[in-house]
Parts: sequence; structure tokens; C-alpha cells
Amino acid sequence: MGVFSIWHWVIVSLFLGISAPVPAVPGAIANTFLALRGLAALPQAEKLIDYAPEAGGPVLYRLPGNACFLRLGGRPGQTEWVRRDERNRIEILVSAPGLAQAGSRFDPEGTAELRLGDQAVAVPVASPGVPTWRFTLEETPALQQALDADEATLRFTAIRAGKPVPEEVLSIAAGNLWQAIQGLESCAIGAEPPGVVGP
Repeated sequence: MGVFSIWHWVIVSLFLGISAPVPAVPGAIANTFLALRGLAALPQAEKLIDYAPEAGGPVLYRLPGNACFLRLGGRPGQTEWVRRDERNRIEILVSAPGLAQAGSRFDPEGTAELRLGDQAVAVPVASPGVPTWRFTLEETPALQQALDADEATLRFTAIRAGKPVPEEVLSIAAGNLWQAIQGLESCAIGAEPPGVVGP
């Protein structure tokens, strides 16, 4: 069975819900298929509130168990999710396949530079796999001020060999994000965030 045939079977199986194993499918592909089916079976997130929906602002979601996260408006070819990590820091997960499609790159060595006003802040960044990066932000007054602006944009510059690489920047439209982050606290304790109407 050729590569095209294997992937054709996987795609068809996803749509048809076929669960029978196929001997010719390599173990890695079979495991991937099982993982995708598992993801499809996960409980659906409850959409709670749009912040500034007319401007494509953040949207607050809650999963069963009060696991809460935000989805940002994003840019074409880019998706962003925000949550609180186990240490209550702000964690932003960015998937940006459009970056590579545009012929650009973003390749930090574990750290990115974020400018907050007139100061540069080093931000830890990890990649579960290109084109996805996870930024971890400490909550500071400078960050709060930067996020409080209606047209806020966070610009992360890759750092390699201890120096910023100006041509490698990942930008995130973050207008109204600080307001939305406050909703994460209410959501996580099971309360309805302000402005949510309904059961």
C-alpha cells in the first residue's frame, strides 16, 4: 500500500468512523489515527462570552471541570489561545502556519524579546513543533498597561546567541486581552463572568 493510499484510508476512516485496524498501516500512523479519534471524542468547550466581537476580540471558553481559555481574534494563517498555567502565569499558545507560507521564519533559542513601553522583557518560549510556539508571561504592571490598550499588539522577537533577531518577529493582536484575562479567574471558579447571559 503506497503512502497516498495509507493517508487516503486515514482520511476516509476519520469521516466514516472506521475503527478496524489495517495491517498495512504502520504503527505510527495507526497511533496518530487513534489520537485524532480521541480528540474528536473530547467534550466540547462552552462558549461563554465575546470580548469586543465587532473587532474580532478574544472569546472566553470553558471545558467541563472549569478549565478555561481564551481564543484571540488572530490574523489570517494564525491562531492564538490564552490560559493560566499551573503557576498562574499567562500562557499564550500561537499556531502560525501562515508565517512559513509567507516565506518568513521565527526560530528563537528558548527566549523571545517582548517590548513593553521603553523596556525589553525576556520571555520564555517553547515549541511543541513548528509552526506552534508557547510564550509564558509574568504578570506585571507594565504588561497590564500594554494589554489594556484597545489596539494592543504584542511583538515577540526571536533571540539567538543571546541577541534579538529583528527580522524574526511574531506579532499578536491583543486588544482587550487584559479585560478578557480577568474573566479567566471567574470562569475557573465556576462563576459566570460579567456580561454572560443565560443558564
